[in-house]
Amino acid sequence: MNRAAAMAVLAFACDSAAAAVMTKEDYKAAKGPIAAAYQAERQKCGARYGNAADLCIARAHGARDVAKAELEAAYKPSPRTNYAAATARARSDYAIAAQECDNRARFARKRCVDDAKAAMQRARAEAKLAAARAS
Repeated sequence: MNRAAAMAVLAFACDSAAAAVMTKEDYKAAKGPIAAAYQAERQKCGARYGNAADLCIARAHGARDVAKAELEAAYKPSPRTNYAAATARARSDYAIAAQECDNRARFARKRCVDDAKAAMQRARAEAKLAAARAS
């Protein structure tokens, strides 16, 4: 599931949240499309093999995890859930970048993975700072 689809699912889930607090029924109903979208994306990975399959799976897992974390943040808005959503995005981006780095030669791969780790650590630090400000 690409980010646009994940955001569309979340926007659908949070449509009522913009006007009012998300109810438990809305929250439970929004989980279904996330799971269905994940299953559809995961099945698309079956025809691939090697690093292409790993990359496809990382994208599907990342989109699912980010959508779930953002849904949780919409359902129970707080600095903690917003931090969890931000770190889910950072972990997803790192996992995808790490899989993309696998196609590179040895030293370029190491540099690529190091850059991805640094980006993840920056994103986590920014999320922690935002959570501290919101508290």
